[in-house]
Amino acid sequence: MSDKARMILYALTAAACAAWEAQSVRDYIADGTLTSAPSIIFLVCVGVATVYCAINAFILWQRNRRSRHDGTDANDVSGAPADKTSEDGSAA
Repeated sequence: MSDKARMILYALTAAACAAWEAQSVRDYIADGTLTSAPSIIFLVCVGVATVYCAINAFILWQRNRRSRHDGTDANDVSGAPADKTSEDGSAA
């Protein structure tokens, strides 16, 4: 899977987790269970997942953006310029 696809999946997951957490907070407030232990544990876990996914999406977005500016391959973590090879595999 490419970095761009992973970035999009992380961003969508972060958005879904944030929406889920907001809906849960609204429901917990409505039924008066916001300060119960299970509610707090659930909200912390979903919050951690949201932050983790958002940070990874941002990191991959920065890597993708940087690779477009300096001509490196976005999937190459070494930062070396992308190889320019022809269809037969020889260097161009």
